[in-house]
Amino acid sequence: MNSQQRMLTIFLHLLNGKKITKRELMEEFDKKESTIQRDIGYIEEVLLNKVANPSLPNTVKIKRDGRGGYQLQHIEDINNHERLTDIDILVLLKILNSTRIFSKKEFFNLSNKLLAIAEDKESLQLFIRNEQLYYQGIASDDMMERLEMIVNAITNNRMLSFFYTKNGVTEKFERVPNAIYFSDMYFYMLSSSHTAQDDTDLLALNKFRVHSMDEVKVISSHNKRNHRDKFEGGIFRTQTVLPFFGNPITVLLDFYYDPMYVLDRFPNSKILQTNEDGSSRIEIKANDGYGMKMWLSSQSHMVKVISPKHLRDYLIQDMKDTLKLYGIETKSVEE
Repeated sequence: MNSQQRMLTIFLHLLNGKKITKRELMEEFDKKESTIQRDIGYIEEVLLNKVANPSLPNTVKIKRDGRGGYQLQHIEDINNHERLTDIDILVLLKILNSTRIFSKKEFFNLSNKLLAIAEDKESLQLFIRNEQLYYQGIASDDMMERLEMIVNAITNNRMLSFFYTKNGVTEKFERVPNAIYFSDMYFYMLSSSHTAQDDTDLLALNKFRVHSMDEVKVISSHNKRNHRDKFEGGIFRTQTVLPFFGNPITVLLDFYYDPMYVLDRFPNSKILQTNEDGSSRIEIKANDGYGMKMWLSSQSHMVKVISPKHLRDYLIQDMKDTLKLYGIETKSVEE
């Protein structure tokens, strides 16, 4: 390797955003300290002369830590805000692990890509080693290729055909996707708005778990998309904990535990009053989909629905049906 190749290699190391040391460079290139210092000096001279390069900021420099370490930074030290720090990477790794959506192969592929840009890879691995050891993904096969196909279909208004299995029944579908959504361990492909019919008729589905889609193929391009079918994920995420479509409603309930448990899950909710029994009267801007019903059922004795009546009646009947499983008979709602 000649001197030009060596300096280019050093500069590429710096462009990765990682700190490199004089000792590491001496060992990598089998050169003396003076040679490495001279190479760094040449690179600094080029940067100071502001050689035009659209991929670099207007002014950059090599920051020295005084202990033989070098790192490429903006003069204004903006670089630290533009790259992932180790704590950023740790947070992303923890979130990635908690989703459990990917197969083990794809999970480790993504994890390794994040770890590759870390300053202290070994330290980060200490925080995730146990979770990686016991990782079990929801998907049994790889999903990235399917997700990429769906993204391209959304971008180019392409229609997809695929087989989809739900409750042991498999049907063939043809849909023009308009969004990808992640919630509760699953990626979903959406082909209608967040207020569309949901999970009542298999053949009328507009929401599909990506890992349950098989033999996905593009069958046409340049399809028209109705504005009324636009999926607004930002609105949808504020209306339900579990990803079920529904029409907007206002729910009034008394909550017999820490009200933050409700406020954190429904951003557009508010406490109206504190009741004499210590419960909180809370108003929630939600939807009337099955997800809201499931969440209310899961709260058990901590929640009492005040309105709307149909939601209150559903919850009461759901509790009665549950008691029947244990041989406990109760009166009907009308009685």
